[in-house]
Amino acid sequence: MSRRVELGIIVSLFSLVALVGATSLAAQEKTLATGQPKVEVLVTTELSEVGLSGTNVAQRVTIPPGTKMADHTHTGRTSLLIMVQGALTEVRGTTKHEYKPGDVIKVSEGTTHHAENYGTVPAVYIEINTTAKK
Repeated sequence: MSRRVELGIIVSLFSLVALVGATSLAAQEKTLATGQPKVEVLVTTELSEVGLSGTNVAQRVTIPPGTKMADHTHTGRTSLLIMVQGALTEVRGTTKHEYKPGDVIKVSEGTTHHAENYGTVPAVYIEINTTAKK
């Protein structure tokens, strides 16, 4: 393979990487509408079944495409989120994390955060909230 062909391939690869990066950044800069998720309670379990005081509540949460949730704080509860569909950007202060189906997110008591859906399909996750009775 000639040097000119090798150089052409390298330039093409760099151009492709730059295009993918720019497309990803453009999606993150898209203006989102503030909205509310659809929340469906699936099951509630009393922790007294295992000798503890409190509950576990599992719910399905659906965030429409192009939607941003308002900041909220997990007060008196800790949560596990299991991504089922779409992509979700979670924002804690200035830190952003992107999650996809199969990812598990821990949200500890006292955490303030919000979710953003830059995708074209609803972001769906199962949220399991554990709350102690005091």
